[in-house]
Amino acid sequence: MEFAVPAPIVAQENFAPRDPPPRIDDLTCCRALFAGWVFLYHLNLQLFAANPFGRAALLVRHGYLGVDGFFVLSGLILAHVHPRLGLSWAEMRLFWARRLLRIYPVHLAVILLLLLLLLGGVLAGLAPRNPGQFGAAEFWRNLLLVHGWGLSDRWAWNYPSWSISTEWAGYLAFPLLWAWMRRLSASQAAMLLPVLLAALMAVEWRAGGMHLNLSFHGALGRFFPEFLAGMALARAAPRLGELAGGRVVFGLGCTWILAAVFGGGDALVVAGLFLVLAGLLFNAQQEKAPILARVPGFVFLGTVSYAFYMSFAVVELVQAVFWRLLAMAPAEHPFFFSVLTTALTLGLAVALWRGVERPAQQCWGKLIHLAAPPPGR
Repeated sequence: MEFAVPAPIVAQENFAPRDPPPRIDDLTCCRALFAGWVFLYHLNLQLFAANPFGRAALLVRHGYLGVDGFFVLSGLILAHVHPRLGLSWAEMRLFWARRLLRIYPVHLAVILLLLLLLLGGVLAGLAPRNPGQFGAAEFWRNLLLVHGWGLSDRWAWNYPSWSISTEWAGYLAFPLLWAWMRRLSASQAAMLLPVLLAALMAVEWRAGGMHLNLSFHGALGRFFPEFLAGMALARAAPRLGELAGGRVVFGLGCTWILAAVFGGGDALVVAGLFLVLAGLLFNAQQEKAPILARVPGFVFLGTVSYAFYMSFAVVELVQAVFWRLLAMAPAEHPFFFSVLTTALTLGLAVALWRGVERPAQQCWGKLIHLAAPPPGR
């Protein structure tokens, strides 16, 4: 997932590899919000009996919808960063290589880290509580990034990466989807949005009690309406941004999310997330001051959010062993567990970002720089 977009926010010629588009810091901050919301959801799963979030518990229990925010944001950003992506094999191959290098190094590093922890635990006589979670078949599905395509029947290995697997499916389909979306006018793209919301509501209805909390099973049905909604927003933004101020739309989105969490379905919450992203996009399009990026450190948290999101499974495994050895339950010490889990996850995320994610992106930048034709050609 890449969160840099051209400015101004309009379709333009493909940017040169040596001149990457500027990013919108508010959208980068959204990455931190979405990852943090998912993190609190998983933290609450461990501490549910202690009810550490009080009146905000219902909002936290919907934290799995932070992933849906990522799905919408991914379609939006890809459409803006690649406004004229063609369907030639060379262009698509370059696009896929870039996307794979964006997501795979951290994914691979976390799987190998889990493998080392597993082997170390076995040698120390600490067998995993759920051996099926670390089976060989699931290991290969994780490595091939297909475990979010309905091919798995459980969370396994680095289980948050099911969403990265669905993102990869979206990346593979993006050139064709965007070629189709570009044929629509801004007005037609805007009219597509309620259709996509209706499709998402149908997915939620069919899932029954699971609502949109679909991961290894049914994830693609959850992903593609949201991914397409982000692309449609990118296409319709020049027109829609003229109708309302970005801050107004952003505020409406925040209000909508709270109302939907306490009185609506998951698809309506996603509609609120869409409005939040649209508001931030319009705000940048209207060249207004940032809304979220004013908070010190927020942009950095957004920058490391992917590594943060991918780190929780490792920390959860280590924490499970730690508390088991102490013969204690995390819910008995919710504050200590929360602080320790947050510190360990953020620490591992920064290490992965500095040691894996950023070097991989720098390597890609050097390769593109070397491959780019000299000026004037």
